[in-house]
Amino acid sequence: MKRLLEQRKAGEISLTDEEIYAKIKPKGKRNSRDRQADKAMNEAAEAKKEAISSNEQNKILTKKLKDVERENKVTRHFLEKFLNTLGYNLSEFNIDLDFEESNEEYDNEEDKDEEEISGNDRRHE
Repeated sequence: MKRLLEQRKAGEISLTDEEIYAKIKPKGKRNSRDRQADKAMNEAAEAKKEAISSNEQNKILTKKLKDVERENKVTRHFLEKFLNTLGYNLSEFNIDLDFEESNEEYDNEEDKDEEEISGNDRRHE
């Protein structure tokens, strides 16, 4: 074991502690260290699955957001053309100002929700 640790320190090999132990342990015997290594590997595999799932969900949500943004542009363009036909200009209606105010209200509500969730998490610990 000392030899393998020295080789790793010298950069000759790149084995983890668990891999080094697996190389030198007696065959057929399982102990608490083996069980801990198995548990750690299972937890790592589960975390990887969750990360992959989160990444896939992120891609789906990003696509949906792009679709909504595209629809918003089309709707805004239609509204501008319609109002121009009636002799009005979209900027006269301060729609952007109303949109910013509603976004601020939404952001404040979202902040309150996040504070409530993190407060619940602390109580569960």
